[in-house]
Amino acid sequence: MYFSRIDKHLAGLLIIFAALCVVYAWATPPLEASDELWHFGAINYIADTGLLPVQKIGLKTAWEQEGSQPPLYYLISAALIAPINRLDFDAARQPNPHVIAGVPGAVGNKNLVLYDSAHPPLQNTILAVYILRLFSIILGCISVAAVYQTAALLNVSHRYFPLAAAGLAAFNPMFIFITASVNNDNLVTALNSLLIWQMLILLRDGFSTRRSLFMALLIAAASLTKLSGLVMIPIIGLAALWVVWQKRDWRGLFTLAILIGLAWMLLAGWWYARNVTLYGELFGTRTMVAVAGARAGDFTFNTLLSEFQGFRFAYWALFGAVNIMTFRWFYDVMDIVTILGLVGAGLYVWLNRRNIAMLVQFFLLSTAILGGIIGVIGWTAQTYASQGRLLFPYIAAISTLLALGLFALFDSIRRIKNKPWLYFAPVGALGLFAFIVPFASITPDYAPPAALEHVPDSARQVYARFGDVALVGYETPDARYARDGTLPITVYWQVLKASDRDLSLYLHALTSDGHEVGKVDSYPGGGRLRTTTWIPGAIYADTYAIFLNNQLVDPSMLRLQVGWWDYPSGELIDAADNDGKKLDSVMLDSGAIAAPQVIQSSADLMAVPNINFGGSLSLTGYQFQDNQLTLAWKTLNSPPADYTVFVQVLDDANKVVGQGDAPPQMPTHYWRPGEQFLTRHTIAYPQTLSSGNYRLVVGWYKPDDFSRLNTDSPDDAYVLTTITIP
Repeated sequence: MYFSRIDKHLAGLLIIFAALCVVYAWATPPLEASDELWHFGAINYIADTGLLPVQKIGLKTAWEQEGSQPPLYYLISAALIAPINRLDFDAARQPNPHVIAGVPGAVGNKNLVLYDSAHPPLQNTILAVYILRLFSIILGCISVAAVYQTAALLNVSHRYFPLAAAGLAAFNPMFIFITASVNNDNLVTALNSLLIWQMLILLRDGFSTRRSLFMALLIAAASLTKLSGLVMIPIIGLAALWVVWQKRDWRGLFTLAILIGLAWMLLAGWWYARNVTLYGELFGTRTMVAVAGARAGDFTFNTLLSEFQGFRFAYWALFGAVNIMTFRWFYDVMDIVTILGLVGAGLYVWLNRRNIAMLVQFFLLSTAILGGIIGVIGWTAQTYASQGRLLFPYIAAISTLLALGLFALFDSIRRIKNKPWLYFAPVGALGLFAFIVPFASITPDYAPPAALEHVPDSARQVYARFGDVALVGYETPDARYARDGTLPITVYWQVLKASDRDLSLYLHALTSDGHEVGKVDSYPGGGRLRTTTWIPGAIYADTYAIFLNNQLVDPSMLRLQVGWWDYPSGELIDAADNDGKKLDSVMLDSGAIAAPQVIQSSADLMAVPNINFGGSLSLTGYQFQDNQLTLAWKTLNSPPADYTVFVQVLDDANKVVGQGDAPPQMPTHYWRPGEQFLTRHTIAYPQTLSSGNYRLVVGWYKPDDFSRLNTDSPDDAYVLTTITIP
């Protein structure tokens, strides 16, 4: 077949795009792509029974909300995999009970299902998944080609313009990711992209019966694939009305309308009638919301703004179960590119304000995007669905107009205008980045940790046995954390013997008084390393990041409680030390938690003249009632070590007759200059005191060697007050 030079470039782009899709399909384990688990569940059910799923609210199914979708993609896919043995589907979709879906910042538990390998053998259900991914890749190639053809119809003078527009779609990491997955978006995107292309041909050439029939079939097929296929109907209607106004071809309009109506009723109408019969609604969206989960609270403009960041991210790169991001700077770069494209599009409109044909093309493409945005907003107002990838059915318009804006902006810069290859440079950079993403961002989140031969020297040594496994070390920064912070932790497990059940571990961050401020419940390896697969004798590094909640707590040291349990039964696994003695709990020192600037104060304190201790701490006030003492401290300089407050009651012979030593809740080496803290002490008396006067003295000492912070008082003990016993 003869290709012009540009056509050869398109063929090359499609080859590169398909290769990238294969890489993304390899990087993402089966059933882990966005909603792939439930899309495949619907397909599998149809292939097994020959029936469409019927939604029953409150009943857990393998297809969940996807059973409410129009069925064309599922019907075709079911026919493709029907000959394949899929009896292992239930085993392949065994859920990860600790998955953290929809939270990109979380560490671990990205996987929706449990698996022993990120690349299982190509057989049975796994083979069926990859066959459908290949089908989706073919559909993605159709979409990219349609973007190219759409852009070519804009008559932009640059020969690289159609290729750049298609490249903005083909090299969008999120578009590649969805294309390389089992998802009905791929079919509706291909159909809508072809429709947008045909719409521009209609504007240029007018009506023809063949084209009208083709467009009618595309509309019917898109409507039977996803509700977003309906958005193009009024857009095509506007285009047809413009052609009638230009050419007075009412017969062509009548033919197009009749063909669309007939094709829709014959090919798609039955499914909408089925919705009315089964659910009492035409589109099935209320039923879908009931299954997926309705949005809690009111949906306001502020809600829309607050979710806009995630919406943008999900257009360019938000993988897995909406829980895997790529490099943070990439989103900022694409924001800038989008803004530049919008500015350039405005410039293009202004420069072509007298070119009516170009303005009509621009208007219809923009209206298609606007219709898609309105549809997404309407849907996300009902359930949590603020994902930019839902605009992919309109990617032929989006990528074309984005490229148009960038080219218009480049045309205004003389240095770029004289170097045509620079016009395509941003698209080439995007393609290079798209190649890096699966290796840098996707694969690492699914790869199980490798076995180690020994615990690193940097780890703190500890030992606690939990049945078949022992905790032999851990690493965490000696840091002070704020509320809403994240506590990183790596624990090292040594496998003592093979396990016959998959156990879960828990890591609970606690304050000094036992208040829980964060936790992780997980299968080990962040959900990727089941205990039944562990190798006896091996050591595994298990890394997590524990989100610390924003509850108000007093400054405190942090300790991490570690343990194991059986998720199905809830049975806790007892801990024991090296001698086999049972441990009540296993606690690991893990830093401290406090506000960025601590100012603890009490109006009832009696002021003292800022007594200096070691140039680090200053006593500023106290309150003494019965045997309860509260001391107020100001940090002058961060103490070099952790000190304990000593509180002593002395008689005339300097004998200690009462004592209330206690360390502060947050160790002193975390205290920062300018901060103010309270320490609280209960004074205990070993015997009844005789009548007389006693001195109450306070100070600081280091527990390991009892050395005191110096102050201008004998024995570095400041006389706070006198206690009189009648």
